[in-house]
Amino acid sequence: MKTRFTYHSIYTKWIFICGSFALLGAISSCGGEKDLASGPKNGIVYEPAPQWISQRPQNPSNYIGIGSAYKASQPLDYAGVAKKNALNDLATEISVRVQGNTFLNTLEINKNFSEEFMSTISTTTNEEIEDFEIAGIWENEKEYWIYYRLNKAQYQEQKRAKKRAALSAANDYYLKGLDAENVANIPAAVDLFMRGLLEMQKYWDEANAFTDPSGKEIYLDNEIYTSIQRVCGGMFLEFISDNIILSRENQYSSTFPTRILYKGMPVKGVSVMYSYDKGRFSKPKELVSDENGKINVPVSDIDPSVKLNSLELRINPENFAGNDLDKKITAPLLKNTKTERRVIPIEIVLPSFYLQSDEKNFGNPSAHTTLSQTIKKNLTSKGMRFVDLAETSDYIISVSSNTTQGGTAQGFHVAYLEMSIAVKDRMNGQTIYGESLNNIKGLQLNFDAAGIDAYKKGAEKIDTTVAKALIDAIL
Repeated sequence: MKTRFTYHSIYTKWIFICGSFALLGAISSCGGEKDLASGPKNGIVYEPAPQWISQRPQNPSNYIGIGSAYKASQPLDYAGVAKKNALNDLATEISVRVQGNTFLNTLEINKNFSEEFMSTISTTTNEEIEDFEIAGIWENEKEYWIYYRLNKAQYQEQKRAKKRAALSAANDYYLKGLDAENVANIPAAVDLFMRGLLEMQKYWDEANAFTDPSGKEIYLDNEIYTSIQRVCGGMFLEFISDNIILSRENQYSSTFPTRILYKGMPVKGVSVMYSYDKGRFSKPKELVSDENGKINVPVSDIDPSVKLNSLELRINPENFAGNDLDKKITAPLLKNTKTERRVIPIEIVLPSFYLQSDEKNFGNPSAHTTLSQTIKKNLTSKGMRFVDLAETSDYIISVSSNTTQGGTAQGFHVAYLEMSIAVKDRMNGQTIYGESLNNIKGLQLNFDAAGIDAYKKGAEKIDTTVAKALIDAIL
C-alpha cells in the first residue's frame, strides 16, 4: 500500500506539474497575441524621438536648420516639405538684419517702389546655402523630421570669397559704365551699370564697402544705382523753337526737331515718348535718337476744339537694360529714375470762312437756311471763324439745295432734297472739298412740311458725316 501510494503520489504530482506548464504556456500565448495586436502597424518599430526635436541644439560652431511635416497633410512628399522647411529655418538663422548703408535699405526708404517689387527682390536675394550636412532624421507614423547642420566658419569663408568675386565683377562693369558715360553712350552706360548692380544682388542686404582705384571707400551697389540715376537724369532735350504753330501755310502739319544731349554731347539710341491731344484716346508713341542725337516728332491731325493743346516729350530709359536681364528687377529700377520731360505749346491758327447759301424749297427761296446754319454751327464748335466779307476769308463755302415733289401715298406727301456743298481756297480758287447728296426723303401731311422734313434730314447728314469730312479736308 505504501509503495502504491507513493507511486500514485508521484504520478499525481507529475500530472499537476505538466498541467501547470500547459496553463502557463496558454496564458503566455494569449498575452503574446494581445501584444502583437496592439503593436506598430506593418510590424515597424519606431525609435524614440531624439532630444533635438524637443530641445533645439545650441552649437556656436554651426548654423542649425530643423524642419518637419505631417504625413497626413503631405502623404506623397512629406520628406520634401520637411527638407524645405529645414532649409528655410537654416536661412533664417544665417540671415542678417537689413540696416545702415545697404542697397535694400535705400530702396525701402524710397516710397516710389511698390511692396510687390520689394518682395520680389527680397525673394531673389535669399541666401544660396551649400555644403550643409544632415545631422539627423526621425519619423513615426504621423511625423517626419530632419535636422541640417552647417559649419559657420566654412560658410562665412566661402561667402566672403564669393562676395569678393561678385564685387570685383560689379566694379568692372561700373568702370566700363563710367567709360561709356564719358563719351555720352548713355544706353550702354546704363546697361553696364545695371549688370554691375545685378552681380551684387545676393548681397543687397549687406553694406558692400569697396575701395575704388583712387583709394576712396564707397558702397558699391549704392554708388552704381546713383550713377544710373545721374546719367538718366542728366540727359537734356534741346529745341530750336519754344512752340509749334499749325496753320494753313503748313497745311496744319509740322515736324518738331529735337536733340538729346548729355553734357553737351549728342546721345544716340535714346527712346523718347511723345503725345498730344487729338480729341480721342491715343497711346504715346516712341522715337529713337539717331547718330546725332536727333528725333523729328510729327505733329498733325490736331483736334482744333481742344484748348491749350501741347506736345509732351519724355525720355524713356526703360529699354536701356539688356533683354537678357531680369525685367522684373530692371524695369522698376529704371522706371523710378527721373528723366527729362518737356511740354511744348501747340498753337493752331484756324482758317476763316465766308458762307454763301442758296437753299430752295420746291424752287422757291427757303424761309430757313437750315443747311448753312448747320455747317456754321459744326465748324464754330471746332474753333473755326466766319467773316462777313468774302475777300477777308481763307475759304469760301457754297451751299446749294432744292426740294422736289415725290407724290403722295396713303394721305402722306413725299419730298426729295438734293444738296451740294463746295469749299474753295479763296487765294487760288481750288476746290478742296465737295459733296453732293440726292434723294433725301421727307414725309409729311403736305408738301411744304415734307420739304422741311427733308431739310431736317439733310442737316442730320451734315452733323454725322459732312462736317467732319469738311474739317478733315482743311486740317
